[in-house]
Amino acid sequence: MADPLSIEEIDSELEEIKTKLEGLDGEYVGRSFDEEGKTRWNEHNERRDELNSLRAELVTRNEVLVGLAGDPKAQEEGAAFHIARSTSVRGEDIYDLSTVTRAYDDPSKEGDQLRDRAKRSIEQSHFPNVRSQEDMQGHVEGLIERIDSEQGSFSRYLLATGSSAYRRAFSKYLAGAPRTKYEDEMLYRAASLTTTSGGFAVPFVLDPSVIPTSNGAINPYRSVGNVIQINVDEWRGVSSDGITAAFQAEAAATTDNSPTLAQPVVSTEMARAFVPFSIEIGQDWGSFAAEMAGMLSDSKDVLEATKFALGSGTNEPFGVITGATTVFTSSSTNVLFVADIYGVHNALGPRFRSRASWTLNNAVGDRIRQLDTAGGANLWVSNLQLRSAAVVADMQDGRMGADLLGHPAYEASAQSGTFTTGQLIGVVGDFNYYKIVDRVGMTIETIPHIFGAAQGNLPTGQRGLFAYWRVGAKVLNANAFRTLKLA
Repeated sequence: MADPLSIEEIDSELEEIKTKLEGLDGEYVGRSFDEEGKTRWNEHNERRDELNSLRAELVTRNEVLVGLAGDPKAQEEGAAFHIARSTSVRGEDIYDLSTVTRAYDDPSKEGDQLRDRAKRSIEQSHFPNVRSQEDMQGHVEGLIERIDSEQGSFSRYLLATGSSAYRRAFSKYLAGAPRTKYEDEMLYRAASLTTTSGGFAVPFVLDPSVIPTSNGAINPYRSVGNVIQINVDEWRGVSSDGITAAFQAEAAATTDNSPTLAQPVVSTEMARAFVPFSIEIGQDWGSFAAEMAGMLSDSKDVLEATKFALGSGTNEPFGVITGATTVFTSSSTNVLFVADIYGVHNALGPRFRSRASWTLNNAVGDRIRQLDTAGGANLWVSNLQLRSAAVVADMQDGRMGADLLGHPAYEASAQSGTFTTGQLIGVVGDFNYYKIVDRVGMTIETIPHIFGAAQGNLPTGQRGLFAYWRVGAKVLNANAFRTLKLA
């Protein structure tokens, strides 16, 4: 017969079981248990239920004894009773994933629990450096509705990286500071979400793969393109040029108007950034984690501005210029005429022209403005009007302050602004056909010590911050765009 347990011993074993459950859950994240996993999970939960029952019994006995302690007749001189410490109900901790009930017959039940908890986490979270907390909360909740799996894998990610304890643990991890046992447990849970041992997911309130990065003038493609988030390796869709209908004679046999379907695939490619920093900075800079996340977000935006414009598609996203292969050639090698602007606009099919936008280098935009100094060409709608609050807001999202031939125009600094033979100087098209696919979850690892070759491969007193994320992009239908090319 086993020795009886005290409340302290029960609590200690419950914490051990919690860690084991979280570790087991991490082994099978996003997957159902096999027979071995089910057996281990059930054994741990059975022991947990047994311990909780024993604990409840001890608490009840203590409560009875406390009541008797108020009755002088029931007191025994010299008696001393141990009063159990108060504890919160385990179910109240939304980040304690060991209390999520596994449902082998219906995985959606587990997913529903995770989604409910994730939404409560979002409501409690603060997003730094955003214009509207409510809008950002709505954005992340919308991601749950759009990309979460039946098992709630994205919600699990939010819960693993969303607690204040995890944010503290993450900051200490970057600084190399000591962590509590509970903080190490939180890091272990998040590590199970990454593809590389030792990497930790960025807290979701700082993660630029979850929170939209700036849509400034340098990178308009996220503002105007078709952006989605996924939690798998690639996105697969269905595209078609549509169905062609026709009038026919009475009682005549109909024709087959079935559309031609294609399945475009956008794979996510890995982008990386490495930031060396001194040990002293890591120890002394209290907001180091948040500041690094902000700078990484900016570097992500700058890199994507170039690749979304010119990317080759080999180990990087396809750029708009790369995929918009249908060109309209201008009438001159180094001079832009009004007829060229109207020509490329008219070359775009009516299906795509109604929802078209322009992306131009600022030098090209200014050259077009100079074509219309008298206003007769009517190229820039509202070009000479005072800027309203709405227009100013648009400019903060990359707009050039006016519409070109009635369509929004966005500055894209990575596109060519050089007026020489063969330059591709502007794109007009329906950017719903430019798909940007983010694989949610930026991962950061620290390199504990950097060794310098110039120092004889000895430590330099620096650490390294290695961040990586995955994103893909592709033009789904080249016919939805026209690119203006100088002859």
